Amino acid sequence: MKILIISGTPKKDGITHSMVTTAFEAASEAEIIHLSDYSLHVCKMCGDGWGTCLKEHYCQFDDDAFNDLQKKVNDADGYVLITPVYWGGLSEVMKLFLDRLLRCQGSKQWNKDSEITSFMDGKPCILTAVAGGSGGGGLRALHELEHFVWCISGKIYDYISVTRWNQEYKRKTLCAAVKAMQE
Repeated sequence: MKILIISGTPKKDGITHSMVTTAFEAASEAEIIHLSDYSLHVCKMCGDGWGTCLKEHYCQFDDDAFNDLQKKVNDADGYVLITPVYWGGLSEVMKLFLDRLLRCQGSKQWNKDSEITSFMDGKPCILTAVAGGSGGGGLRALHELEHFVWCISGKIYDYISVTRWNQEYKRKTLCAAVKAMQE
């Protein structure tokens, strides 16, 4: 099983990055997408907000890495979404990416052709929110990730809320979840 780890942290150290590393080391076959390594743009709302994303399921503005990243999502068999918690929610880059992915993939469930499904349809997802500062906001961030997965017809495999106080045993939990998801 090929696991795609999607990281929403801009930092190359800290608790969130250590969780990304943990997930990668636990997987037998994995790739990490560090979203902050890409210059992703906000949705340009073409066609009154439903341009090629609604019918053709790609972004017509190919001026950033979004379409290439969407192909990586397609090629994976399972996902680990890891975000730091900023102001009680997802990191900005994670929200931006998931919003655009939702436009392209979530719209497939409204398509009349039952042969067309989301790239993530039925595939397992581990959702991880890391609230390092106060420890608050983790559940809200997990709820936002859950809503995304629900909209694109993915399957939730596990929810992991991490704080600076529980990070040691949650690291073990994430490792066990990734290994179990692959079986």
